[in-house]
Amino acid sequence: MEYRKIALLDRTGKVDFELLEQIAKAIQIQLQRDVAPKWDVSGEIKAFRKFAEIPAGFWTVSILEETENKFNGTHWYDSTTYIPYAQARLTDWVTQEYSQNHLTKVLSEEIIEMCIDPYGQRIVRGKDFEDNTQEVEFLVELADPIANPSIGYFINDIFVTNFIYPSYFNVTHIQGTKYDHLGLLKKPLDLFDRSYQIFRRAGQWFKAFMVQGKIVVRKSSEGVPLENEESKKVLQIIIGVLIIGFLLVFARRIWKRFGSKNIKRQLFK
Repeated sequence: MEYRKIALLDRTGKVDFELLEQIAKAIQIQLQRDVAPKWDVSGEIKAFRKFAEIPAGFWTVSILEETENKFNGTHWYDSTTYIPYAQARLTDWVTQEYSQNHLTKVLSEEIIEMCIDPYGQRIVRGKDFEDNTQEVEFLVELADPIANPSIGYFINDIFVTNFIYPSYFNVTHIQGTKYDHLGLLKKPLDLFDRSYQIFRRAGQWFKAFMVQGKIVVRKSSEGVPLENEESKKVLQIIIGVLIIGFLLVFARRIWKRFGSKNIKRQLFK
């Protein structure tokens, strides 16, 4: 079993150190109690006040005002030292409780995903979302298929993320099988609403999203689809009708203002 050492550090100066320690303890419990039996990885997570206090051998997870890729959370590795790291963005929401839960869930996601696959190389082969005769490579990211902000559970009053089991990548559905920790996913490669799965097809990276009950596939560079294709077509038609209506009204006003005067001039010459 792999053993990771994770340092949790607040770089914003806005997170109380006592809370930071509580977050570290809760995610350590999640890692050792819930994740380890399924994914064969464990470790220790400790909160630190300063970067200089972090011992060698620890991977740093930083709370920042903004992450390097502008996402709520990210994990990767230093290209020079090959040391993995993770970041979480501190956001201001309507209530302090929601803001805290959002932060702790993102930290939980990034930490357990970094522990499982620190270099973004863990791949499982399976059938393409759009063509089941074609094989693709799925990236193992534990929280992505159930990435909805409201999906998680509490450990000692700290909100942590739900996560998938290895069975998520099974070829076929077996009755009674759990595919995620909370048992919300109903079959292999299932996706929760507004969640996604990253995969590689013919050397290119894609994301499969669940949008309004349908799978929508986009290249990784294209971002999140806001609606399914049928909704987009309907929206385009509505916009087209509104534009035509506006042009007709505008033309009518122009005619009334200038066209009728020209007719009168012709009649009374």
